[in-house]
Amino acid sequence: MTYQTLYRKYRSQTFADLVGQEAVTRALQAAIASGRVAHAYLFSGSRGTGKTSSARLLAKALNCSQRAAGASEPCNACDSCLAVAAGNALDVIEIDAASNRGIDDIRDLREKVRLAPSLGRYKVYIIDEAHMLSGDAFNAFLKTLEEPPPHVVFVLCTTEAQKVPLTVLGRCQQFPFRRLAEDVVAARLAVIAGAESIGIDPEALALLARTSEGSMRDAIGYLDQLAPLTTGRIDLAEARSLLGIADPLAVASLFDAVLEGRAHDALHVLNGLYEGGADLRPLVRALLERCRDLLVRAIDGHDAGGRVRLSAALDALLHLDGEVRRHAEPRFLVEATLVRLALGAGEAPARVAVAPLAAPAVPAPPVASAAAVAPAPEPVAPAAEPVAAAAEPAAPAAAAVAPAADPEPVPVPVEEAPAAAGPIEPAADLVEAWKRVLAELRPVVRGYFREARPEYDGSTLVLWFPYAFHHKSALDNRSAVEPLVAAHLGPSVKLDLRLAEGPGPGPGPGGGPAGRPPSPEEHPLVKEALRTLDGRVVQVTERNE
Repeated sequence: MTYQTLYRKYRSQTFADLVGQEAVTRALQAAIASGRVAHAYLFSGSRGTGKTSSARLLAKALNCSQRAAGASEPCNACDSCLAVAAGNALDVIEIDAASNRGIDDIRDLREKVRLAPSLGRYKVYIIDEAHMLSGDAFNAFLKTLEEPPPHVVFVLCTTEAQKVPLTVLGRCQQFPFRRLAEDVVAARLAVIAGAESIGIDPEALALLARTSEGSMRDAIGYLDQLAPLTTGRIDLAEARSLLGIADPLAVASLFDAVLEGRAHDALHVLNGLYEGGADLRPLVRALLERCRDLLVRAIDGHDAGGRVRLSAALDALLHLDGEVRRHAEPRFLVEATLVRLALGAGEAPARVAVAPLAAPAVPAPPVASAAAVAPAPEPVAPAAEPVAAAAEPAAPAAAAVAPAADPEPVPVPVEEAPAAAGPIEPAADLVEAWKRVLAELRPVVRGYFREARPEYDGSTLVLWFPYAFHHKSALDNRSAVEPLVAAHLGPSVKLDLRLAEGPGPGPGPGGGPAGRPPSPEEHPLVKEALRTLDGRVVQVTERNE
């Protein structure tokens, strides 16, 4: 005799056996007992929650020849019940909408639906994954679904009810199937393990229930997978090894390294988990759960910086969870995300960001203003050197130095500076003020703002961001920067966050020849990744955000 998988062997044969869906079973049993059975039902919910099993139970109860009046449970002894249980009942037709989704398939169904039942009282059509039907197929199905023959009952099962047209939803009685609780799944697994003489620890059963994410079919499948691998008792470590689930202590160590900015340690732990057989998708889910738990605990605490850091990590991990399942190189994607989070949390990246901030603050207009404000000719000599190094035209450079030769006409350049819309403060003061603002920011927020190039026109501090990711993150954390800007530049100073368009950083400092975009190797994240991984840049691909 061929082996029968456990989830088929222990499929619910009565409504009482169907666990975790009490509301649905009560409604269906009441309809069967009272004889008020609808002509169309829609069962929706995630996989493995009992949708198809409930549809078969409904068909079995409707055609049971020994069911007493007012009863709702099938007898499981008559020919009709046995045929449904074996999957060869003539009056129960199961259709896979994923492979029979065209209009021709629905036309064929419309022709056959007129025929009377062969043995029972009803012909029950179970259409699995109904959302996969094409638009034309749904349109051709509407009339039959709305006014079927009196001996026909349709049961549509789907995991994505939002993809079913409203015209179809309105013609069905809808029953949502919820995910099963972990304790419900674990209890059912314990019953099956006892019946099959499978020795397994309760902790391992709890792990199977948690990994199944509310799917009874998946949980029973995991148990079936574990059963033949051991002659003794299945413990938690063995269950983790088979399912590719990382040790929670290692997950905690990995996440702590990321939060503390230890990128090298994070990569070391991640590599150990990967080489040990841990599957990346469950690992990302475990990191998400760890981050979520810490964030919930931190909500009522006083560490605002910790909450901001955890919130940023949660956003990045949520995005990673969606991408890792379809990425061609999921390991590289996970490594890059964790390194980026670690660099944003550590102190080293903030010090790396000082150099790019000082570079754009040396154009000619700020130098002219600095020379004009100076009461003595001594500051003119150092101011002339950046002007010569700025590669500006000769005429503006001469104009900037000329007033400094005579100390007496100092008021004249002071009046010209506002007319030229130059910064009120010297460039060096702006850079130092912006450094102080960055130093007081929390590590994660500082990681977003360190790439910005400051420009000050006397009333507004404009920050130019070369990357859309940093710009969006800065907008989300604007409230953390505004008080510091007011403290260091004045309470009346406004803050404007802008994304640089095109290859340059925008019309502020850094525009023109002095504002060329940095090469990939100059980016702090790339620098740290190259240093940590001992690699080199092979190819650079432009990507539109």
